[in-house]
Amino acid sequence: MIPTRRPPCPDPLARAPRAAAPSGRPTDWLRLPPPSLQGALVALAGRDTRGLHLDDVQRLSHFPSSPLVTLSWFRDVDVGQVRQGAHGVEWQPFGSPCVVSGTQADPCTSWAPTTGHGCMALFRADAAQALFGLDLARIQDRFVPAADVMDAAWTPFWDALRASADADLIDVLERHLARRWQALRGRDSGQASLRQLGRHWVERLAWQAHEWRREHSPRHVERRIKSFSGRSLREWQAIVRTEGLFFAARDRHDAGQPFDWAAMALDEGFADQAHMTRAVRRITGFAPAEFARRFVDDESFWMYRLWV
Repeated sequence: MIPTRRPPCPDPLARAPRAAAPSGRPTDWLRLPPPSLQGALVALAGRDTRGLHLDDVQRLSHFPSSPLVTLSWFRDVDVGQVRQGAHGVEWQPFGSPCVVSGTQADPCTSWAPTTGHGCMALFRADAAQALFGLDLARIQDRFVPAADVMDAAWTPFWDALRASADADLIDVLERHLARRWQALRGRDSGQASLRQLGRHWVERLAWQAHEWRREHSPRHVERRIKSFSGRSLREWQAIVRTEGLFFAARDRHDAGQPFDWAAMALDEGFADQAHMTRAVRRITGFAPAEFARRFVDDESFWMYRLWV
């Protein structure tokens, strides 16, 4: 059998202009969770490039490091992760139309050799663990076929997601997850905004650490936090602090104000501008000024524009 040759993948740092959206049809969208899934589902996002004329670089997608667990599904497209390998840039297809990815310590890039349709449901890590029985350590910093880490009983759920129109996806999520989530939660609580959810997750971890310190040594508590959540409390706090910087920068941009990086660094809790620059580079792969330019101009930063 002759092996299938993988198409060449562009340099993940290459730039390409934003593509013109077809008249009357949004290419990218983001939806907040319904009340029945508050506290579990953080957001639902999608991208449909079918019918667009995108070059290889425009079919890249950049994503930040994240404290969330993501369930992604695709139609009419073969998506995979871009990595810098021993022999240069390598593209590794996910090998499944439905993929689970765990929390990500570093920014990542995906690519597809064609245009197509893809969606992602973003969950709080603890909620995804409870809902789907996931082993967070097994999926941390990885993209894994859903069938490899979720019980086969979830197959109708994956099939329904892939078969449904974008407008019906919230209904699918509610139908398959709401009753289970409410049973796990016991009762509903106050609604949190998308901007607050990451902070709430870290605050919950900090409170859990505080409770554990009554009975265990600091070293033991740190091990328990890492086992419970997949990362140290300091790592979670760094991700959330940097996300706050993104929101502050977006507010300044929308108001037509110049970026005062030194002042913003102090306002968002960084020791200084150098500390902020290191954190932003770790989360996104770019220095703050370069990230800001790409956020505004580059097609591949569509997820950042939706999220922030």
